[in-house]
Amino acid sequence: MDYFKEFKTNIAYHFSEVLNYPFAKPYWIYISLSHRCVYKCKMCGVVNILKNHELSKDIVKKSLDDIAKWKWGSVVTFTGGEPFLREDIFEILEYSVKKNINTEIVSNGYFIDEKMADRIVHSGIKNIAISLDGATEATHDSIRQKGSFKKAIRALEMLVKKKKGVKGGPQISVWTTIMKENVTELFDIAPLTEDIGVECLVYHPVVVSQDDMQNTSPNAPFWINGDNLRILKEQIDRIVDYKNKYGLIAFILDPYLWVDHFKGVVTKKDWKCNPFVFANIGPDGEMRSCGAAFGNVKNTSLDECLETREAYDARKLMKACQKPCLQTCWGHPESDSLYDLVNDFMRKVKNDDKSNRQKVFKKALKLLAYY
Repeated sequence: MDYFKEFKTNIAYHFSEVLNYPFAKPYWIYISLSHRCVYKCKMCGVVNILKNHELSKDIVKKSLDDIAKWKWGSVVTFTGGEPFLREDIFEILEYSVKKNINTEIVSNGYFIDEKMADRIVHSGIKNIAISLDGATEATHDSIRQKGSFKKAIRALEMLVKKKKGVKGGPQISVWTTIMKENVTELFDIAPLTEDIGVECLVYHPVVVSQDDMQNTSPNAPFWINGDNLRILKEQIDRIVDYKNKYGLIAFILDPYLWVDHFKGVVTKKDWKCNPFVFANIGPDGEMRSCGAAFGNVKNTSLDECLETREAYDARKLMKACQKPCLQTCWGHPESDSLYDLVNDFMRKVKNDDKSNRQKVFKKALKLLAYY
């Protein structure tokens, strides 16, 4: 991204938050096609919510049309439930890719055999993430279902195999939920996945309620506390050391904040959400960021949803949130401080060609004057 475009994007997120108006568009859009799944994972309650709802293919395409019009570089992540339960999933992925949308999908790996892995690798999507919540079969299966570990590993192996020799193809990722049930195995997931050929590993702390991230509690199931906090710190030490040596692991925030998160002492000075960065479209068509819905894509455009009174109120609650959930899809630290944002821009301008500096300065001043 060229530095003026980056500056323009960060300024939009900054003033969107300050003025509570969607100058910026969501960067992450999760589309939950349905909540149907082959598993009933202990830490995930979505299979019990909106059981009879499923987004139609036409509604999904209408939403993708809206996102494509933004030309914002947004990332659409198809999730669920298990998205590969949809018979039309590859038609949906193809439509999204043809709209030049950065397209991703999250799966538990259940359906991914050699044939499906080949289709995924050649689909044009940017990333596929497989959920892996343990470094051992016993741990992963106890959280999800008997046999789920072998299926997840098989899916990763098939994807890696099919990507070899292919120009491009999606990034093959693993997503791991941090919870007390797997706290002793968090580090071990890194060498396990790298040995398979996984290209990116992302950790995120468990949440109490998928539709309201502000609903956290130290007494919640799966919460890390007591002596497990010491174990978590030791695991993070090893994970950080591994990243420094080998890469693989993606950190958007300081991983030691995970310890403070489970202690309940993280504040907005440490990490805060930007209410404009993320949006989720549920299988009922309701659009949310965090908390209450603020529009339905079945009868309203995405832009109209973002400008409703309900959207304004939901964002206001997010700004007042005192319980940072550390779910990085809401984070945009680059836009938190206008002072830092401008200083970073100025440093980059100084390194530019002299003939271009004045032109860029004028564009930046015009942009600031707009806000």
